[in-house]
Amino acid sequence: MDTLCSPFVEETSCARTEEEDEGEENKEEDKEDSAVGKQQQLAAWAPGFYCRVGKEVYNYVGHEIVIEEGLDSFAGMIWPGALALCHYLDTHRDQLNLTDKAVLEIGTGTGLVSVVAALLGGWVTATDLPEVLNNTRANLSRNTRGCSRHTPQVAPLSWGYDLDSTYPSSVYRYDYVLAADVVYHHDFLDELLATMKHFCKPGTTLIWANKVRFESDLVFTENFKKAFHTSLLAEEGEMKIYMATSREGDDEVDQGLDIRDLLGEENGKTGEEESNDDSEDKPSCAHQEVGSGILDNDRKEEGKEDKEFESDEKEEEMVTSKDDETDVQNDTATSNGKISEQENSNQTAVRQKWVPHIICQTNKDIYHYAGQDIVIYESIDSFGAMMWPAALALSSFLDNNRHTVDLQGKEVLELGAGTGLVAIVASLLGASVTATDLPEILGNLRVNLMRNTRGLCRHTPQVAPLSWGYDLDSTYPSSVYRYDYVLAADVVYHHDFLDELLATMKHFCKPGTTLIWANKVRFESDLVFTENFKKAFHTSLLTEEGEMKIYMATSQEGDEGDGNRLSRPTGCRLKP
Repeated sequence: MDTLCSPFVEETSCARTEEEDEGEENKEEDKEDSAVGKQQQLAAWAPGFYCRVGKEVYNYVGHEIVIEEGLDSFAGMIWPGALALCHYLDTHRDQLNLTDKAVLEIGTGTGLVSVVAALLGGWVTATDLPEVLNNTRANLSRNTRGCSRHTPQVAPLSWGYDLDSTYPSSVYRYDYVLAADVVYHHDFLDELLATMKHFCKPGTTLIWANKVRFESDLVFTENFKKAFHTSLLAEEGEMKIYMATSREGDDEVDQGLDIRDLLGEENGKTGEEESNDDSEDKPSCAHQEVGSGILDNDRKEEGKEDKEFESDEKEEEMVTSKDDETDVQNDTATSNGKISEQENSNQTAVRQKWVPHIICQTNKDIYHYAGQDIVIYESIDSFGAMMWPAALALSSFLDNNRHTVDLQGKEVLELGAGTGLVAIVASLLGASVTATDLPEILGNLRVNLMRNTRGLCRHTPQVAPLSWGYDLDSTYPSSVYRYDYVLAADVVYHHDFLDELLATMKHFCKPGTTLIWANKVRFESDLVFTENFKKAFHTSLLTEEGEMKIYMATSQEGDEGDGNRLSRPTGCRLKP
């Protein structure tokens, strides 16, 4: 199963000429004393890589799927059960039709299975422990935005027996429940089985992929077979994929299971036809049993060849190959008199009803600040999910003026953090950062912060929602939330909340706080805001380049400023 898809790993190499090596040796000899001095200074603390998060690229459903692994737990890794289940779902679309079906995944982990299910048209809810969901959400968002029919959802779920109160069956009903490699050496196998039984009600099909590793796996498998009506969909060595349905209401379920084996009969009704009988209020039951068999090795070769083409070319080749297969079947059916032209046209209609396609693709940019390569993924949510020039200007200023603006060990708040570049740079410079923005922006912001600061920063940056306004005294009282620095970049543009923005700046920029604001002038309203900004604070122009200006401001409430900042306690920040 490990060979179902081969991850693409990027490798970099550096080449040096002999002249460069000799030049470097001479420089090292000339600057030996200064180098020793620098090493002594850096010995206090310097960011460094403790580990690097793995990134793997897979190809399913005609898409390249980029999965960032995590460091949190076993759930942050790609396991063979997930690869096997993804391959099976991709290569058995006629038997397991997920289009417009409600799909729940248990123990999502990195989110690969949920991504594939979403690209296949499913209405997916991915669940796992709360501490795992950040990476899950990031992988889902990165790989499905603009590519899937329904936006996948993420929800926390702890396996247990008391799910009737948190997830009542009358509300949470699904067509399919997916699980991959959820059975391993943990102490919650009974709770897992109870969770499966809770969600797998009559009308729901459970598909579980697992690689047998321990004796406890075999015990769980026996209990699983006793709890459900089960059939083996696929097997390869220790890797097995099971399909299960509830034992509640055996008459209805068994009738559907005994109709046919979809792999053995070609004239059975397809999953798309069955979905027409479903009501909107109650999810349908996929009364299908897919016969057991070994995973198709020919599909593996096709998956490897598909990686050489762009997404559109992959889809065209897939449709063409299916049409060729249909033509061959039609010729055979005509000669044998077994398949009618009407049945062939119905199959073609089902096949061409909807195909996932890429509408847009998020941008990825790499910047270099504070001695680190910073990878920023933009989003398509709003203006806050794009990279703006003032963020680059402020990041460069902070990096090149560390003695002027010393962030080491300081409490820093960023307003309108957007993609998070400024917050990342401030964190790499030693600050304890809280990045804020509107709630709908925080998903991408949190991902960029986590990707670029984990293992590199003295303080883990925090993320918190913040809407600019006048009523911040109740939600963020100044007696609790106080900062050494407040940063803002390109927060002034064509929106209707400039007054609220200024009020928010005044709320957080109290005596002892330094506000640094970078902005590129675009509209007349920018000039009006700048004048009001200068009236509200003691301001000075730190740097200017064309229409780009960076201001430093302090409160007009008590001019002692720096003394207050040094005497007041630190360590307070917005709580996410």
